[in-house]
Amino acid sequence: MMRIVALAFVALVGWTAPSFAQATNASLIGNYVVSGTETDGAKYDGEGTLAVTMDKSGALELKWDGGKYVGIGQVIGNQLAVGSIADGRVVIAVMEIKPDGSLEGKWWRRTDAGTKGTEVWKKK
Repeated sequence: MMRIVALAFVALVGWTAPSFAQATNASLIGNYVVSGTETDGAKYDGEGTLAVTMDKSGALELKWDGGKYVGIGQVIGNQLAVGSIADGRVVIAVMEIKPDGSLEGKWWRRTDAGTKGTEVWKKK
């Protein structure tokens, strides 16, 4: 009896668990509109653009606002890890890849006092 209950539980969990297609670096290539908050909480909305291309190494190359800011990214599961430079300071970001293709996450810039940096990227 316990074996049947255990098998039923495993089957139920398998059928009800969300299934997301695994993102790949190639699936994120494109242009995005960017909105978010600075590390001090000040909002910015739709001001920036982001171009994502494939680097010769296979990693993602990111260019915000026509190359004013540059970075590199790598997909890990349903997240994108990003390292970049902004205003001469190192920035790291962890972005969640949503089922609709948008990305949402937090970012931190070296020497910034605040920790409220967020961004949302929506494909054009």
